Amino acid sequence: MEKIQIDKKFIGNDDPCFIIAEIGTGYRNFEEAKLLIDSAKEIGADAIKIQTFKAETITSKKNFLDLEETGHVSQYQLFKKLEISEEIQLKIVDYAKKIGIIIFSAPSHMDDLVSMKKMNLSINKIGSDLACHLPLLQEIAKQNKPIILSTGMCTLKEIKKSVEIIKSTGNNQIILLHCISDYPAKLENSNLECINMFKKEFDIPVGFSDHSVGISISLAAATMGANVIEKHFRHEQNTPSPDDVHALTKKEFSELIKSIRNMEKMKGTGIKTPTKSEMKNRLTSRVSIIAMMDIKKGTQITNEMIDIRRPGTGLAPEKFSQIIGKLALKNIQKHQPLKSEDIEQ
Repeated sequence: MEKIQIDKKFIGNDDPCFIIAEIGTGYRNFEEAKLLIDSAKEIGADAIKIQTFKAETITSKKNFLDLEETGHVSQYQLFKKLEISEEIQLKIVDYAKKIGIIIFSAPSHMDDLVSMKKMNLSINKIGSDLACHLPLLQEIAKQNKPIILSTGMCTLKEIKKSVEIIKSTGNNQIILLHCISDYPAKLENSNLECINMFKKEFDIPVGFSDHSVGISISLAAATMGANVIEKHFRHEQNTPSPDDVHALTKKEFSELIKSIRNMEKMKGTGIKTPTKSEMKNRLTSRVSIIAMMDIKKGTQITNEMIDIRRPGTGLAPEKFSQIIGKLALKNIQKHQPLKSEDIEQ
């Protein structure tokens, strides 16, 4: 698997998990966005993700949702309340770049690419809703920038087509995100085995876009090998958002990041060898051949004279049968670990 470089960071199996704070619809103005960006930077997120959309192009006016909280709702009206002007988005992007955190966006229509080009982003995101929009994928791939492709609601066959159309432009910088497009997503639908299945199928970095409540599924995904974790992020001072139910607060997101970084420390190299601490403990906590009585020089060693006990500073237990019948070359005190120089060879 080849690594993907985003600014100064790398994404691959040998690199730290790339953690994205998705601020989505969690702000209504620049000041609210600034709160989220500052918080994400402070807790150690690698990147901020926003959404670029206009109600006029993201949906038709006859598309309705049946929401548990509010009933039959027009998607158009919902997005109209949530859309952010190009002016504010450009200001947000400039601010994130200024404080040194990666920021990128996901378009919702071909027209949005005009705004995104003005942002001069180092990476592009395609949300699950557009994962099969092949003309848009082809167009955005021509920018020859890394592409993060979410795969919620997709079949494997559809994902293969999307990957092929991106690669047909000569752009091989693709990161797939396993995703369940349900809000909030249920634990039993997580299907995290898809992460490693995608890695085997496509041999590219694979992550997880999490719409569940809490941090447990994101942490599990990272533990199972996700190269990227994307999770919604909210600020408790900001205007309520539809994403709040599955978004993390600063405290929760900080706990997720710390947990993932600790997990990475736990993974190690996969090479089984004693640690420095274990090498010290081997002396007192492993076993070796110990004298169970005083043994005089020239005495023939018998079973009754020796046993296998701690510490581990004497002959290894595997030598036990080999020294039976051998002569002691020195006086050996009771409870003394036997050394090779103590016994005839």
